[in-house]
Amino acid sequence: MGNPEQKKKKRRRPLPLRGTRFAPLLQALLALVLVGGGAAAFVLLALPAMRGAVDAPADLSCLGFRTPTPSPTAEPAATPLPTPVPGTERSIYGVDLARVQHEILVGEYQYAADFSVYGDTVIFSAGNYTSDGTAAFIRAILYDTRARRAEYLPLNVDYKSIRFPRLNDRWIVYLDAANAGGGKIRVLDRRTKENRILKTVHLGLPVLTLWEDTVFWVERTGTNRDKLFGCDLKTGESVTLELFSGTDAGISAAYAGGGKLVYVSGPGTLKTLDLTTGETREDHFGLTVHDPKTDGRITAFLTGYHGEDTSLVYVDESGALITVANGVADFALADGAIVFGTLDRTYVYFLDDRATFLLTRAKESAMFLTAGGDLAVWMDVTWRDRDIIEYMHLNDFSQDLTEEGEK
Repeated sequence: MGNPEQKKKKRRRPLPLRGTRFAPLLQALLALVLVGGGAAAFVLLALPAMRGAVDAPADLSCLGFRTPTPSPTAEPAATPLPTPVPGTERSIYGVDLARVQHEILVGEYQYAADFSVYGDTVIFSAGNYTSDGTAAFIRAILYDTRARRAEYLPLNVDYKSIRFPRLNDRWIVYLDAANAGGGKIRVLDRRTKENRILKTVHLGLPVLTLWEDTVFWVERTGTNRDKLFGCDLKTGESVTLELFSGTDAGISAAYAGGGKLVYVSGPGTLKTLDLTTGETREDHFGLTVHDPKTDGRITAFLTGYHGEDTSLVYVDESGALITVANGVADFALADGAIVFGTLDRTYVYFLDDRATFLLTRAKESAMFLTAGGDLAVWMDVTWRDRDIIEYMHLNDFSQDLTEEGEK
């Protein structure tokens, strides 16, 4: 028998895992705890440290360079906006043409001619054929496009027709013309109602252009000689501004606008006279220059004689020559736009975004007449038995749409 005290001091040994039925389960749990703990430590501690190391500036001190200072964080780039399609933001885009186009009715006269625009007013000549088969434009008509009212002017005539009437706040100038050519250039003072003869014309039918108190025209004065005239309407004094000999300059009309006078002074030569300073400049484009027009900022002209092979071009403020369209019969300048006609269509071209809109409605044929300010004017020639004059505003349709909605 042994010593009892030695038996008390003897400790029990823990049972080994191996060889028991719980051993595999406990080993699997231990492995799972070790793997999960390692993954958590990597995500929480190691991964941020690695990102910081990647983003940290390179240590170049061993190469003798200072560690670069990072630049401030840049603002995020703005999301690029799509480039707008030219013309889509204009009020004319998508408008119902039938609601904003209107007729000028002068039922007592068969024919109309020589249209021009001043502000919201259209001025033109009207008349009928006479018994000898020739036209007699015996009346000048002012048409207020806002009030939609016509005023018939009793202008003096010694010959047969009123041609090329031009209007401003103070004056109405026109050619009192004979059918065979020639006549008298007259002026009506709108304040005093005085009608005076400015000059007798012996050949042709010179086209008049009016700027403030001066009227200009190119006149044939000999077999191969033409003169550019200017006449002070206050004094009635006429002066010759330029003489053309042996060129086609005489068949191209002069035009005054925006304080400048433009005309053709020789083959392919455009001349501009500043009506304020008296300074002149010449531009040579190497192509035909015909019937130029200006608004003081840009100058446009035709590269032919109103035919299918004629292009409409303009010189912008930087001096660049830009083609608007081909096959142009005629054109006129409006506020920020060029209105032009082909053989049977009328268009408007906006200068700021170079967008072009067709103004002629479907199934109609149109002959361009004139433009100015906010107006475009043309003639519906779908039917040949009478002249149907139409016009529309190019930017402000508010009155047109309101009146149409009230009907």
